[in-house]
Amino acid sequence: MPLVPAPSPRCPVSRPRPGLHAWRLWRSAVVLLLGAAGGCAAPAAPAGPTPTPADAAWSVRLQRGLDSAVAAVPLRGASAAVVLADGRVWRGAAGLSQPGVPMDTAMRLGIGSVSKSLTAALLVRLAEQGRLSLDDPVSRWLAPIPHVDPAITVRQLLNHSSGVFDVTNAPGYRDSILADVSARWTPQRALALLRPPLFARGEGWSYSNSNYQLAGLVAEAAGGRSFHQLVREQLLAPLGLTAPFLDQAESPTGPLATGWVAGSQNIMNTRTSTYSAAWASGAYFSTPEALARWWQGLMTGGLVGTASLAAMMTTVGSEHYGLGMSRRILAGRTVWSHTGEIRGFASVAVHDPAGRFTVVVITNQNPAPMPGIAEMMVAVAASLGGS
Repeated sequence: MPLVPAPSPRCPVSRPRPGLHAWRLWRSAVVLLLGAAGGCAAPAAPAGPTPTPADAAWSVRLQRGLDSAVAAVPLRGASAAVVLADGRVWRGAAGLSQPGVPMDTAMRLGIGSVSKSLTAALLVRLAEQGRLSLDDPVSRWLAPIPHVDPAITVRQLLNHSSGVFDVTNAPGYRDSILADVSARWTPQRALALLRPPLFARGEGWSYSNSNYQLAGLVAEAAGGRSFHQLVREQLLAPLGLTAPFLDQAESPTGPLATGWVAGSQNIMNTRTSTYSAAWASGAYFSTPEALARWWQGLMTGGLVGTASLAAMMTTVGSEHYGLGMSRRILAGRTVWSHTGEIRGFASVAVHDPAGRFTVVVITNQNPAPMPGIAEMMVAVAASLGGS
């Protein structure tokens, strides 16, 4: 789809890898794509302003890249969006939601652990408002929880330096979720599966979904509202965003893409147990465009203050993880990013601070090579739309 002007702003686990052979073929296709001079005709534009020739060429390259990724990996389908510094947006989709139903950019898809960026930003907003401090011990907000050191700080939860065991690695966790797909899990039920800490707080780094379950509970205690209500009030409403929703806590805000495991197993009948168990660590659904607009608002639009954003970008550990985001190199550029993978979906959100643009790609299957797909999108955006 060609670039379109933005609407008037209201405020402004270790994972399996896809087949290596298919991945190498797709990377070769990306090299050819990025080296191409363009020259194909742009697709017919929808109602709205006609894009400039540069916009049309860029749109074609992004869409061709997405199409090639879906075909070569292969993927059931994918949906993506790019938001530029000047507010222009590209959005595109490829492949199928389910047999006979094409993927559509209006469909909501599971964003998995990219939800952690929302959770971290919520705690940062509450800290700005004086409702908590990032250096509060969890004991200020939560009753004692077995295997959780009460002196762990909110900041240590958000940057994964707490040492808290990841409940998704507990023996039988996944089997328990699938044993009764109609069960609604609570954070307390998930945290009951905690094991002894991996290390003393602040003495190491290990990614843990449990940290963000605990962070969600802290947000509720400090904010005096349910987690999803706080996210909507504090993070989505200021940017005029309505598409994202916390699955199993809120009703879908629009059509859902069908999620698949390994491209063949429809997971939609397991959403109740899977997504209620994920909660603040990974249960959000969104369109790519809404998620990209949210990341752009966070990183460039003043959703949080300068000092708060600097705190989010202060990293620890080998993965250069801050608060709900990590620093990495894609297409030779330093970017801020988070990936997500949950049963049926895989996602990546990337913000390029030099080009001041954001890329989001979500597929309706897992596993999927999200960083590689995002790298292609970042390279195209930087060469034709960013700086």
